[in-house]
Amino acid sequence: MRFAPLLLVFLLMGLCLGGCRDDSERTDICSRALETLLDAGPADYAVSPADSDDGRLALSLIGHDGRAPHRGSCEFTPLEHLNDRPILRSVELDEMTVSPTRLIMLSAAVGVPVDLGELANNAPMSIPPGRSFPYFVQELLNGLVLGAVLALVAVGYSLVYGVTGTIQFAFGQIYATGALLTILLMAVGVDLGAFRGVILLGLVGLAIIPVMALWGWVIDRVAYRPLRDQGRLTPLLAGIGLAILLENGLRVVQGPNDKWQDPIFTGHHELFEQAGFPVMIGDTQLILLGVALLVGAAFAWTIRSSRVGRAYRACADDLFMASMLGINVDRVVGWTSAGGAGLAALAGLIVSVYYGEADAAMGFVIGFKALTAALLGGFGSLPGAVIGGFAIGMLETFWTAYLGYAYRDVAVFGILCLVLIYRPQGLFGVEAPKA
Repeated sequence: MRFAPLLLVFLLMGLCLGGCRDDSERTDICSRALETLLDAGPADYAVSPADSDDGRLALSLIGHDGRAPHRGSCEFTPLEHLNDRPILRSVELDEMTVSPTRLIMLSAAVGVPVDLGELANNAPMSIPPGRSFPYFVQELLNGLVLGAVLALVAVGYSLVYGVTGTIQFAFGQIYATGALLTILLMAVGVDLGAFRGVILLGLVGLAIIPVMALWGWVIDRVAYRPLRDQGRLTPLLAGIGLAILLENGLRVVQGPNDKWQDPIFTGHHELFEQAGFPVMIGDTQLILLGVALLVGAAFAWTIRSSRVGRAYRACADDLFMASMLGINVDRVVGWTSAGGAGLAALAGLIVSVYYGEADAAMGFVIGFKALTAALLGGFGSLPGAVIGGFAIGMLETFWTAYLGYAYRDVAVFGILCLVLIYRPQGLFGVEAPKA
């Protein structure tokens, strides 16, 4: 019994040390999470504890060199065991709660597990008074990149459908392959100076897009050309089977885990500020939107003014008459499939650079969303595919921002059902003549 007081003292010391370790670890995790959201490092802000009424870990970030002060807080899941790692549950910065999608990416960047908890249902977000307009503008800017991605893949769908009347389902998996290859090649640790990100991005694009375009030509040559005279149902089923084969092949090659990469472009620019809410646009958004716009303009010129474009438009108008006039239809269809695959690979590159994540299954959902965009604009109409892509991208972004994350995909595919029921030719398509 003489050792009982001594054991009690050691037990109390262990609990105190464990609590101190836990608090310091949580403070470190929360400060790194907030600095990641602010696109800053430990040398940019002085972090200090702040008062909190709801039990959350609150921190105050006071910037050096005249940087504006910020206030943030983090909520962690209660630990069941002393040696458990802290699990991040929610993060709030300047009275704005981080969305579940961004919380998942944030936890991966910080290196801690995440518990969505009630955020899995993601109730509608309450926006503080005076911040409605800047919040709307910020989400509008955020939706541009997603709209560009969907537009690129939707244009690929419309290109192939315009000359063959079939849907190339494998474009979703080519999109995923482009994203995975981008992360793999961007990991090359080559010192290229201050413009390393731009140079690597250009080299990666020049390496991936032609390879994926060649892959699209091979897919058409091997899987679609032998079935071109078998009606529309047989190529459609072959395309679905090919998409499943490619997705599972990617999963075998890249493994079961998602692939992540650090941000390549970290700069950002403040457009304006209202009610303490700054509207920002990052270098990543500017560069990726510029690349998408440049490629889209070059593609539009090719379709309108080049010899290949004239051959494509002739085949799209009447495939049989184009063949009677001496146009090599098989060659035009092969070029079209290659062009659509190149656009899908570019979309995958943009997504991997913007979000920093890629996995083998990412092409399935994006493929159907791009299909919805192509249907909304009108199959065979390239301007309609672009407008449909940006419309679906904006719908998804604003639905997540104002109404929650849980039913975002339901809203997108609800649009698909409505279009198929009430206007199957799309907004800019022409209704097929009835017999």
